Amino acid sequence: MHFTATVHHGPDYLLVEGSGPALLTDLCGFMDLVATVAQRGRYRRAVLDLTGVEIALSFTEHLHLGAYAAERLRNLERVASVVSVQNRKGTSEKAAQKLGLRVRTFTSFDEGLQWIGELQVNLASVDSA
Repeated sequence: MHFTATVHHGPDYLLVEGSGPALLTDLCGFMDLVATVAQRGRYRRAVLDLTGVEIALSFTEHLHLGAYAAERLRNLERVASVVSVQNRKGTSEKAAQKLGLRVRTFTSFDEGLQWIGELQVNLASVDSA
C-alpha cells in the first residue's frame, strides 16, 4: 500500500486527505502540498484529514513534524487536523502551536469543520436536547 494525498477544493477552505502508511518524510511532503495548494488557491483555512493514515512516528519525529507544519502552514489562519483515535497523541499539535500555528487536532471530522468555521451548529436544537 502507498501513501496518497487527495485534494478537495471547498468554497472557503482546503481539504486534503491522506491515506496509507506514512513516514515522517511522507508527512512533511503532505505539509508541503497543503502549503502550496493553500497559497496558490488563496485559502486561509485548511482541514487535514489523516484518519486513513497509518502513522508510527517516534516522539522526536512528532516534534519535528509539528515544527515543520508550523513553518510551512504559517500563513493559514486555522488548520484542523483530523486523526483516528489511536493516532491522537498531541505531540505534533503542541509543537506547532508553540511555534505559532493555529492548529487543533480532532478525532471527529465534523468537530474539525466546526472549529475552522465551516460547520454551523444549531444551538437551539442542542439546548432542547
